[in-house]
Amino acid sequence: MAMRDRWFPLRNLRVANFGWIWAAPMLGHLLADMGADVVRIESERRIDMMRVSGAVIHDVPSHSWNFFSIQRSVRSVTLDMTTDQAVAMALRLFSTCDVVIENYRPGTMERWGLGYEDIRRMRPDVIMVSMSAAGQDGPLSRITTFGSSLGGLAGTDAMQGYYDNRPIPGGMPPADPYNGILAFYAILAALRHRRLTGEGQYLDISQWEALTGTIGAPILDYQMTGRIEGTRGNRDPAWAPHNVYPCQGQDRWIAIAVKTDDEWRGFRRALGNPAWARQPRFADAYRRLRNQDALDTHITAWTRRRTNREAMRLLQADGVAAAPANAVEELFDDPHFLGRQSWIELQHPCAMGPLYGMHWKLSETPGGVRRAAPLLGQDNSAVLGELLGVSDDELRQLQAKKVVF
Repeated sequence: MAMRDRWFPLRNLRVANFGWIWAAPMLGHLLADMGADVVRIESERRIDMMRVSGAVIHDVPSHSWNFFSIQRSVRSVTLDMTTDQAVAMALRLFSTCDVVIENYRPGTMERWGLGYEDIRRMRPDVIMVSMSAAGQDGPLSRITTFGSSLGGLAGTDAMQGYYDNRPIPGGMPPADPYNGILAFYAILAALRHRRLTGEGQYLDISQWEALTGTIGAPILDYQMTGRIEGTRGNRDPAWAPHNVYPCQGQDRWIAIAVKTDDEWRGFRRALGNPAWARQPRFADAYRRLRNQDALDTHITAWTRRRTNREAMRLLQADGVAAAPANAVEELFDDPHFLGRQSWIELQHPCAMGPLYGMHWKLSETPGGVRRAAPLLGQDNSAVLGELLGVSDDELRQLQAKKVVF
């Protein structure tokens, strides 16, 4: 086996990805980066909004930088699912796949005749993953959401916002990428089960339920005490200082968290042990919590005189958890990110562009980004010919009839 082949532990896996927008495509590229042959099924009739959201690459229609990032390493096939012939082709394609992914509203795949039971008749050991908003059953199973509305449903938005003020949803909803990664782990477990038993299975992932699982402490607090956690800005109920402070430069910030009295003493050393830090009202965590406004005023006076990276170096040298609250442009020249090759450059048919790299560093099977995100239908001939035996003449006929579209 060639050394490079060993890099991709999922190289013998084939995946059909019917998902769109972010969550399911995130899952697709994770599998593809680890070696799986992931075939993205889409349609020109209903363009995936991620193809056109945000900045479009060099004004090329239907290809944005967002799409460039989350659809790397996969192949694209276009089928018009309003036609019976396209549905039949999709089912034949699924029969060649180990895993089928979708994140439509419950009932959509079944309505097309592409539900789990339909696919199982063609491929008994198939693993199918449905990543709907609220799961496949229950009174709200058919709701429509985006990541931003899932944050409201899951309770995460209720805890975000300025101290003691109304909730303010996060600017970039975490539900989509989080659920993509979570589903990746679930698929690995299902593949392990199949290897041991020969059985496939159906994975029903509720993005709402999964995101709610990220706020375990406030839920437990309510169960145990009846207390409802509200907005508290960047402050912590037990640690002080714990905030984001302005630094030198335009819109530059540093996040600082001090947990113990030992860390507080390290914080004081980093600041030169100023007189204000020795005041009795800051002597221990209990009193610092009750004097946070004054504490933050003094810390802000210190951070404003330094860049966020300079302040980080000084504080970290004394064991204080401090780090820049990086703006996007700061990430691109962060020496640590650059040193670990967290960014990579990839040639796309339309442009050369930066991408985030692998999410993990595996010593023996690191995976890697194997190809740029595909143009719409870029792989119709290769995939349909290779997997379904469609000749070039047949493909031209299917395209003329708008079955492949």
